[in-house]
Amino acid sequence: MAASAAGASPVAPSQRTTIGVDLGGTKMTAGRVSADGRILEQRTVQRPQDPSAMADAPIALASQLMADDVAAVGLGVAGFVTDEGLLVWGPNVVGENVPYRDLMWERFGLPVTVDNDANFAALGEARMGAARGYRHSIMITLGTGIGGGIIIDGRVFRGSGFAGEIGHIIVDVGGPQCTCGQRGCWETFASGRRLDQLARDIAAREPEGRVGQLAGGAIPDGTHLTEAAIAGDKSAIAAIREMADWLGIGIANLVVTLAPEVIVIGGGVSRAGDILLDPARVAATAHIEGAAHRPETPIVGATLGANAGLIGAAIAAKETIDE
Repeated sequence: MAASAAGASPVAPSQRTTIGVDLGGTKMTAGRVSADGRILEQRTVQRPQDPSAMADAPIALASQLMADDVAAVGLGVAGFVTDEGLLVWGPNVVGENVPYRDLMWERFGLPVTVDNDANFAALGEARMGAARGYRHSIMITLGTGIGGGIIIDGRVFRGSGFAGEIGHIIVDVGGPQCTCGQRGCWETFASGRRLDQLARDIAAREPEGRVGQLAGGAIPDGTHLTEAAIAGDKSAIAAIREMADWLGIGIANLVVTLAPEVIVIGGGVSRAGDILLDPARVAATAHIEGAAHRPETPIVGATLGANAGLIGAAIAAKETIDE
């Protein structure tokens, strides 16, 4: 599908839109985004479970938003993505060696940029959100796993290829098995998957407790645990604080390694807000070497919310055609 119909009038640069697609570990969302970063249309679906469906799924979703004024497409994927737009592999997605950039170019005939989803979330927050105005920032996405995006001098840092896989920093070599195959990765202690497990554990111990009540007969998850903690349930609060301690340990590692000006916390789990972030800030400070002698690193919630990834993908697409 071409960007515009034959014979149509060219669209002025200020009126061009881009499509951003965010393919995460659980769901997939896409939006048509204006030149100034506003989402004009949006679609969200569950991500495919079948590897054979992974190649076409984000293309089909982007197709639903295609319009004459669309100038480029950006796709963020929760995995290892090469400079050529190839999804090599991801611990929380299905499918390997998927040539997304080539496939989308063949389908739409438009410039396409593909990257790790957390890199795009970091870019979105750096350009339009909580990290705007900072040169050096780190975005931590707390979703099914933990994703990360590193911004240095205003640009995404990729290192020799796949920098930013911070969820797989090992914080306990004897810890739980991770979906990546290693043991004790940070995301096994401080992700949405971990929060879900804590909710199930509490409900099993306390079948008449607040978490189980909120689940209403369904399998308890992190949303129920968070709601119970906000309502003052002691077991839920203790679980949140346990996870916040681990979150703080990982943050401390990032601060002493990269010394960012700000750390932005986003992703679905971050909706817990300060009930999670306040103890995480305390834990991070407690584990930072020489904290009293360093510039303070603010730890703030993302302002673009769950849309940071798709907005960042759309921004990256726009910056590609603007260069």
